[in-house]
Amino acid sequence: MKLRLSIIFSATIMLLSCRRDEDEIQIIDQVLNLYMKNSAGEDLLNTNLDNAYSVTFLDLLNEESLATVSTSLLKDADTIRYIDYDAGATRVLTDSVSPQQKTYQSQMIIRLSKTVDEETVVDDDTIKIEYNWTPSLFQLSKLWYNKELKFTKVQGQPNIVTIVK
Repeated sequence: MKLRLSIIFSATIMLLSCRRDEDEIQIIDQVLNLYMKNSAGEDLLNTNLDNAYSVTFLDLLNEESLATVSTSLLKDADTIRYIDYDAGATRVLTDSVSPQQKTYQSQMIIRLSKTVDEETVVDDDTIKIEYNWTPSLFQLSKLWYNKELKFTKVQGQPNIVTIVK
């Protein structure tokens, strides 16, 4: 009898310990790939070209100062350069529809610098990024460049934006 009770108790413990974890995993989809080209289609981030820009992102929502935001300059399969931004700027809650759905935004200056006739020329543009949050998904949803909507998220597609300057 003790053996039977011991087996039933052990089986019950094993069944309870093998139950499914009910905590949801949140998918994060916030990486932005930002390409910049001129009207002729030339890559403006290619440092081997004369008209190439160097780029700095500055956080407009940082309460203390215009802090530099970390980005990377990468090349795609076609060796076209792009700015890879994944995180780092201040995010501000702009709308809380419910505890299960929230909207955040970040705002940055994109400081573009290049040398023209031995003089540094600086061009400051602005970018605003809107993010949607749910318990199961945090994603970049919209992007404005100089107050013009340039990107709206398509589910399952990468966050790729091309700016023509």
